[in-house]
Amino acid sequence: MKIKKRIRKLFPLDFYGEDRGWRFVIRAYNTAEVFDALMWRSFLSVRRQELNLLHLAIETFPYQSDYSEGRVAEISGSHGALMRVKMLGPVVEVSALNKAYHDKVTSEALLSTPNISLRTAIN
Repeated sequence: MKIKKRIRKLFPLDFYGEDRGWRFVIRAYNTAEVFDALMWRSFLSVRRQELNLLHLAIETFPYQSDYSEGRVAEISGSHGALMRVKMLGPVVEVSALNKAYHDKVTSEALLSTPNISLRTAIN
């Protein structure tokens, strides 16, 4: 009896990250992007505010967030009740993150370099 081998599809790989209860996915499409995806996941878990992931997202995924008693008291005013909130997290490609970061760095570099023609005109 001939056994047919099933080819496993490994890519795209999704790497899930979280920052203060807000979840996101970094998607790698090939082996060269895996290390970058791991780096982006750890970077964005700490400093999510530096890049707008919702603007870069190619799709979203649903998840439920369970709030603890402290957060529930702040949100709803009820004490001791568990609150579940349905949310959507962004799925972002590694290539989009690399491009956004490169654009951000180059624009900051252009703003920080002095304009030579302006200096010579003043002196």
